[in-house]
Amino acid sequence: MKDSLRTALALVTLVGFLTLGLGAVAQTEAEATVEVEIGFGLGIDRETRGLEGSAVEFAADTPQVFCLTRIRGLAAPAQVTHAWYHEGRTMARVDLNVGSGDWRTWSSKKLLPSWTGHWEVKVLDANGTVLASAGFDVK
Repeated sequence: MKDSLRTALALVTLVGFLTLGLGAVAQTEAEATVEVEIGFGLGIDRETRGLEGSAVEFAADTPQVFCLTRIRGLAAPAQVTHAWYHEGRTMARVDLNVGSGDWRTWSSKKLLPSWTGHWEVKVLDANGTVLASAGFDVK
């Protein structure tokens, strides 16, 4: 009886260690770092995939603002969303494809002269989790 009890305890202990080990692996994979850089400008240079007229403040007569996002560490293929907010109100949502672990993508928003104030773009993953956010002002 003592031997069967020891065997059962050893088996429970082994299963516990294996479960903890698998949990640690899953946690490490889930904590993979996703880095997101966000910039704003007046246009996109398609050859360099960089911003033209980079700024965080724009004049009220600016017709359009571009948001360039560089995403590193997101398993591809994937999709992100640029959610554009003006003074906390959702103005647009743009779904964008991510094709590799180091990817640049962009969206833009046409502006009306009366849309002065603070703007923010949140980069969301496919589950709606905010990966990063940044803002600019229109004066």
